[in-house]
Amino acid sequence: MKTARPGSTVTIEFVIRLDDGSVVGEVGKKNTLKFTLGEGKLLKGLEENIIGMEKGESKNIVLSPQEGYGEYNKELVLRLERDKIPDDVELKVGRTIQYQNRDGERVNFVVNALDENTVTLDGNHPLAGLDLTYEVELVKFH
Repeated sequence: MKTARPGSTVTIEFVIRLDDGSVVGEVGKKNTLKFTLGEGKLLKGLEENIIGMEKGESKNIVLSPQEGYGEYNKELVLRLERDKIPDDVELKVGRTIQYQNRDGERVNFVVNALDENTVTLDGNHPLAGLDLTYEVELVKFH
């Protein structure tokens, strides 16, 4: 039987679960993703575990924060005066906005809290600091 190897273009269906069993994203809906193994477009630990899988095979792949989206970094949480945010940016808790850092890079932040004078922004990936279980099925590859 042929197995997926570096250079194989694969299509996977997957669901991501947290430690408490909750699904990241839409409940019960599998996501489909097509990519080439070895190009580094996915998390390394995920790619490494897909190598060697056969078409139709399913596998649970558990990634630690270090293998996933990193540890949660409190230094990426910023509290700013509201007047530092342009008036045309709609501020709403849970909304993702772009903010330009000191180096001129545009970075995505999630609005965590608002009051009349301040905005709290979080630049961590939403899955940072979490153990993730990927339920993966290799649908096809070539």
